[in-house]
Amino acid sequence: MKNIYKSDERLLQAVEQNEPDKVSALIVKKGLCPTKLDAEGKSAFHLSVSRGRLDCLEVIISQGADLNVTDGVGFTALHLAAKNGQSECLKRLLQERLTVDCTDSIGRTPLHHAGISYTTSI
Repeated sequence: MKNIYKSDERLLQAVEQNEPDKVSALIVKKGLCPTKLDAEGKSAFHLSVSRGRLDCLEVIISQGADLNVTDGVGFTALHLAAKNGQSECLKRLLQERLTVDCTDSIGRTPLHHAGISYTTSI
């Protein structure tokens, strides 16, 4: 079990360090799931969007990840991209025709988060 958690942590680190080739290798060769939540309720997928790691996001999308999955506090990737001002990731996610009027755990849509964070470039 310990090695599984270590591998998952390596995937999060690869996203954090913006290493799309490593992200791809860990997903394809090691079979890691980029939407699996860790103990803190975050996943490599959500981290890629929050940090604006567009190349890592592209890898995760290309591997067929469920793009509607929520993180530990109920945010979808659209919520996180809008909340964190990651307009390039937001544009890329919108190309996947995700539901834009989804609500988080307190009823806010991604548009609400964009307004709150003053994200005007979307």
